[in-house]
Amino acid sequence: MSEEKITLYPSNWLYNAGVVGLLKVLEYNKISFEINEQVIINKSAIKESYEGIFQYHKEVLEEDFSIWGKNKRYPNYIQSGQKEFFKNYYVEALPRVEKNGNKKCSWCEGYFIPLELLEELERKFSGRDFSAFMEQREKFQGIHFAGLGAAITEVPNSFWNLNFSIPICHLCSYLIIFNHLAFIKTSEGEIFINAPDFKLIWDLNRFAENLLQKSKEYGIRKILGSSLLQWAIKRRALLGAWTMMNIEVIVKKRVRRNNTFENIIDYFDLPQDITKILLDYEIASLIEEIKEEKIFDLILQGKFSEIEKANYFVLKAILKLKNKEKISENDPIKKYFTNNNLEYLKKVSGILPELYLKILEKIGR
Repeated sequence: MSEEKITLYPSNWLYNAGVVGLLKVLEYNKISFEINEQVIINKSAIKESYEGIFQYHKEVLEEDFSIWGKNKRYPNYIQSGQKEFFKNYYVEALPRVEKNGNKKCSWCEGYFIPLELLEELERKFSGRDFSAFMEQREKFQGIHFAGLGAAITEVPNSFWNLNFSIPICHLCSYLIIFNHLAFIKTSEGEIFINAPDFKLIWDLNRFAENLLQKSKEYGIRKILGSSLLQWAIKRRALLGAWTMMNIEVIVKKRVRRNNTFENIIDYFDLPQDITKILLDYEIASLIEEIKEEKIFDLILQGKFSEIEKANYFVLKAILKLKNKEKISENDPIKKYFTNNNLEYLKKVSGILPELYLKILEKIGR
């Protein structure tokens, strides 16, 4: 690997969201990167991303962005008086990060600004306590993600035992300010789909964003399920069991407690069998061919046996239509299908039995 490039490997969800947010800024600003299981960026992209994040907020999100003082996203990430130092010296130094065998980062391989460069930065620092400034860069704390709040002790796997005093490197500390860009607004809170593979994370969140352009009312179950379905159809690739087990949705939301609102972090994932089904290319293609949300909902809820029942009512409806009978509003077919066209139902009657059998085969029943 060239010394001018940095490889970023998947880690905890906050770090992964920071990387994805960074990539969104790089993509918007037409700065190249490589993404597979890991992400490879040019070191120069670090500096470019700093101006890029402000541009992204202004032009895409149509809002101002700040990391200094009492801002709404990263309160006191840096003090207001440190703004020029951070931009003109600290960010200028970040592209020269390198691995330091004497320091540990809890999230990545550890990319720190070299000691000789830190000494130069200290001479440029106009504040009174450079060591305190640097300590903030090297420990995870509230300035990095105030939104974790009390939920950090209430959710069992909230952050893989993350706490507010673990060591992080200078690059990780910087990447965190991009994490909010990875979250997608839904009716149930802001979500980020996390997985142990950056290409998978990138794809699933893109599919989720596209889905929500059609309807902002989709629930998290349907958003995740539909994203898995689209991934299977478009990528035609197999995932290992470990990867499938570690696909989850991180949910940021505000809840009312004791007459006040709190930000909490919640988690959602699909049962293993359903994930396995939706990531099967043949099954996903059959579901897509049916194009019926009610059938898709049955699968998301694990009500596989109802597919047989639905097919029974499809066959009855076909007979009625062939005999020139009308399908009444109370007909059981309406529970499963919005399209009651004869040719469509004939097509579906051939797909449902195959779909049901393939599902049973996939889950070993």
